[in-house]
Amino acid sequence: MTDTADPAALAQTAAAPATIQNYPMPSIYTASSVFSLKADNKAIPVISYLADYDYAQFSFSGTVNIEVTANEPITSFSISPQAKNIKGTVNGNKLTFSLSSSTYVIVKINDWKKKMVIAADPLETDIPPSSGAGIYNVTASPYNADKTGTSMASDAIQQAIDDAHQAGGGVVFVPAGVYKSGNLTLKSNVTFYLAGGAVIVGTGKGEDYVIDFRKDSRNADGTYFIRTAVDSSNITIRGRGTIDGKGIAMRERKMPAPHKNEGFLNNLLVPIATTNFTFDGLILRDAGFWSFMVVRSDHVTIKNLKGFQDLYKIENDVIDINESQDVLVQHAIGISDDDTFSTKTWLQTGMSKGWPGALEHLENVVFDDAFAWTRCAAFKIGMGVAQPQIGVTIRNSYVYQSARALLVDHGYQYNTLPEEGYAQDITFENIDIERVGINQFGNYWLGVSTSTSGDVSNVILKNINVRETGSQKSRLSGNASKGGMVNGVTFTDVYVGGKLATNLNDLNVTTNNNVNGVIFANSTSPLFSDNFEDGNTAGWTTVTGGWTVPTDGTNKVLSSGSQTTTSLITANSGNSWTDYTYEARMKMPITDANAGMVFRVQDANNYYMYRINSSNKKLELYKSVNGRLTSVTSTTFTAKEKQWYTVKAVIQGNKITCYVDGKLKMEWTNPATELTAGGIGFRTTSAGVHFDDALVTAPAPI
Repeated sequence: MTDTADPAALAQTAAAPATIQNYPMPSIYTASSVFSLKADNKAIPVISYLADYDYAQFSFSGTVNIEVTANEPITSFSISPQAKNIKGTVNGNKLTFSLSSSTYVIVKINDWKKKMVIAADPLETDIPPSSGAGIYNVTASPYNADKTGTSMASDAIQQAIDDAHQAGGGVVFVPAGVYKSGNLTLKSNVTFYLAGGAVIVGTGKGEDYVIDFRKDSRNADGTYFIRTAVDSSNITIRGRGTIDGKGIAMRERKMPAPHKNEGFLNNLLVPIATTNFTFDGLILRDAGFWSFMVVRSDHVTIKNLKGFQDLYKIENDVIDINESQDVLVQHAIGISDDDTFSTKTWLQTGMSKGWPGALEHLENVVFDDAFAWTRCAAFKIGMGVAQPQIGVTIRNSYVYQSARALLVDHGYQYNTLPEEGYAQDITFENIDIERVGINQFGNYWLGVSTSTSGDVSNVILKNINVRETGSQKSRLSGNASKGGMVNGVTFTDVYVGGKLATNLNDLNVTTNNNVNGVIFANSTSPLFSDNFEDGNTAGWTTVTGGWTVPTDGTNKVLSSGSQTTTSLITANSGNSWTDYTYEARMKMPITDANAGMVFRVQDANNYYMYRINSSNKKLELYKSVNGRLTSVTSTTFTAKEKQWYTVKAVIQGNKITCYVDGKLKMEWTNPATELTAGGIGFRTTSAGVHFDDALVTAPAPI
């Protein structure tokens, strides 16, 4: 995309400059050699991280102008989430765009593997003082924690936490700097504040940490780097600092005897058996294993989370909510090889063997405004469903990349409890799925299944935009041998490749016999639809040409016949439809051909036309007024012969937006008020052009 910035947005920027909080780059990190960044002309540190991405962080309010500078000229770019429709403009090796609210974005330049992640956080409005009553500054006397990263600082930091707790509460203040640390335990009524530029970093050596669990699948022991005390309450950890576990180094390094010559695992942050826990604003980096693990806790609020993991180390989830209740995860970005956002319930075995208290179910967990980049599942309920999972909602969220985007995976088959767990009342709402392009444990956009006798019930998918479906069929799947059912799956306003889904075929989804109650409950019925399976042109008016309805493969289609002069067919000509979306599929028999859709058709001489013209390798938009056909805009496009294309036009007032296969191709606004209402149709000057699946919907979704 190389769209021009909205002039109105630029005017707003000039009128309302942003307030920006910038943070120093920690001394243990190096600057990116690929990208640099400015926010309203203020240089923001860009940290060199992994082969796939570097990242930057700042906080702001108002409207900020972002300038990304690449180390080579920019020939193409994308800014994700694409659903936010962030417009950018390029000048040489600089990309500029604006943000008016806290947004986590992924910028792709050219065809580079390395992306740039920009964590534009909300402005910090509650920064505590570094000293004073109730403030426990870890670098001040009597703690004197080393902030250079030279010596271990964890004893000093833990003493500050303990003192604040013993005093009945307080703020443990960690200034900018590097703090090499062993295990830390957060305690009741304590706020643990990491200032921007502060890093609590692991040693990379497992022998420096206590053993909290055994992970058999990795053949390794592991630790809770920072955890809460059992039966604690009212703990807050916040700021714009970083927790860096050096987890990959720890996982890959063989520990010395007597530690079994194994690697060691690191959970970065573990609220366990706690209540009223709050997290806000930190970066969790390089856990090497599950990064943020909430365990048997309730009333947990997690905001402005940045989970930055390796993209090629399995079992390195960003956040897992385990056997907990009343949890909100709001405004987060998760990048990992394994699942980014997940809920689980387990037995008292394996890595959960030492969890305190009795088994618990999971209930009322919400992920809101979460952005996922993963090589596994983006949003996943399960696979641990040993206990019930009730009321999990994923809403207002985005998938940048995944192998499986949305997943309810009742797949844990070793439950020894008298009664199998179940998943119930699961909602996916307002989600945009950009890419499902990786095959790791499967490659499909949706999975709702059970591999046990436990059921999955009442799954709702509402307002979902699926730009890619994956290379495999998605599935709704009960378990015939064990009796597990999938009961009740409702699809409301799910778009696949820009087309409103009205059946499972549209979704590229299959089912088996242990699935009941699949419902499509779209909010509005189509204004018009015809798939021509009735074998005739009823409802259409032939204006010119010899239109027929032959069979193409197994489907009936509309064909322009043998005529090589203008063929025009319309439906509801002269209708009062004003704003609507018109989409259809088209296929041309040869490269020297054209296929067009017409809309706002008033009569045979007055309409708009959007067409594929393969003879001159263009997409073209025309208007016909009183029989005079005028080209108004076009763009390059190379169409293949005998290939189906889904073509869509969105008409809103005088503005027309044109798509092919769900991808925006061109926009045009008519400066004159004309062709304000009307029906639809097809037009071509080529023989043997096929059309199918005509659909008109309103209001007009983009």
